[in-house]
Amino acid sequence: MIKSHFSNEKGFTLLEILIAITILSVGLLALAEMTVYVIRSNAVGNKITKATVLAQDKLEGIKRLGYSGISATDNTVTEAYNSIYADINANGSYDSGIDVNYYGYKRETSIQVYPTNPIKDTKKVTVKVYWDSDNRSVSLSTMIGK
Repeated sequence: MIKSHFSNEKGFTLLEILIAITILSVGLLALAEMTVYVIRSNAVGNKITKATVLAQDKLEGIKRLGYSGISATDNTVTEAYNSIYADINANGSYDSGIDVNYYGYKRETSIQVYPTNPIKDTKKVTVKVYWDSDNRSVSLSTMIGK
């Protein structure tokens, strides 16, 4: 009588190993999809941040001018950033030293003058920044009084 050495040994069958590999593969694919989603979300967040910086920068510049330094009539001004850097002065120097690429953004500044209503002698300044072929935007507003 020949006794088999394998009959008492414990281990995994081929079927159990294949099932484990399948479950592991599904989990790894889910992690890969999540990683792609996180990378895309970070890119969108970066674009929103750049647009907000452009809008805030313009609003701060207008606030420095004060009520009398702003246009006395309603108007809208649009700036498109088709060059690589948005913060270059006419003489070629940088305003803030910030070296940020704003290519593809468009900034629209609107001023509405309210001589009587809703608040007497106020001007509403709205800065809207567009990107992705004007499909997405960020808008900031403030009221400036005498």
